[in-house]
Amino acid sequence: MRIITIITTAEEEADINMATKTTENEVKAEKILSQESRSKVPFSVVEAYKNLRIHLVSLLEKNNSKVVAISSANASEGKSTTSINLAVTLSQLNKKVIIVDADSRRATIHQKLKIENEKGCLDVINGGSELKDVIKQYNPYLDVITAGSVFNNPTELFCSNAFERMITELRNMYDYVIIDTPPVNLVSDALVIAQKCDGLVFVVRTGVTTYETFRNALISTNQLGINVLGAVMNGIGADTNKYLKYGFYGAYRRYRTK
Repeated sequence: MRIITIITTAEEEADINMATKTTENEVKAEKILSQESRSKVPFSVVEAYKNLRIHLVSLLEKNNSKVVAISSANASEGKSTTSINLAVTLSQLNKKVIIVDADSRRATIHQKLKIENEKGCLDVINGGSELKDVIKQYNPYLDVITAGSVFNNPTELFCSNAFERMITELRNMYDYVIIDTPPVNLVSDALVIAQKCDGLVFVVRTGVTTYETFRNALISTNQLGINVLGAVMNGIGADTNKYLKYGFYGAYRRYRTK
């Protein structure tokens, strides 16, 4: 397991004083996505996502791959914000990119991007909408499919042939397909979705992700033969000693060597 990139938070916290983590993440995403405000985003943050892009593109090109699931062990680890920012940086290569919100139980992509969510991914899978009718353009190179309607059986829908057909269509239409999934340890949707993708990237967050929860998520993916491309270490502050004292990184390194 490789660490693809490390994303720090110290500079964002100095510039953006928000009340909640969710709102903070929304602002970060919008500032990186917004062309006119990109200069306000800390240089280290922009470079971290470019670093993620470089490494991920390299990994995908080796196997002629293009469909990537983004997940985490548990909630509130930054996977949706990472999904958006990754999709944006890929689109800056003038490549056709689409981000799909497959976290139907806690959909946030539409909120972060400020677009409507009347119909989306699950409506296509369920047969209620055509794929072309739910694709929304965010910029000339980036399209979005929101989660759409709420269904009682999302896992069964993601297991269906209709979902596989949707991924096949998107694979033929775009250079890169980024799919934001639910956390691996909370519901089985993420494992079902990741099996139909070319690879999975985990997002882990300082002070939230523990060694044990991440290890459990890795065990689940390994048992199903899911191609885990690596991990994005998110939310590391300037004081690295606090992170080392927390113990996750040391435990993670030990796990990698087993």
